Amino acid sequence: MRVTIDPTTCIASGNCSQTAPRVFANREADGGFVSVIDENPPESEWPSAREAEGLCPSATIHLEESEGSE
Repeated sequence: MRVTIDPTTCIASGNCSQTAPRVFANREADGGFVSVIDENPPESEWPSAREAEGLCPSATIHLEESEGSE
């Protein structure tokens, strides 16, 4: 799985960093906007990354599923 974001659409809701704190961070110094901590998270983080993508109110998070990532 590859995690990317579109920083132009982020509204700094914080859902992602609360749901998947090992994958995303909301940086106070950047106005609370999201950054990706781990662009290629381990499989153990995939469920929380998927949940964060679904909870993002601005569709900022994009997950590219690789072969074998179910």
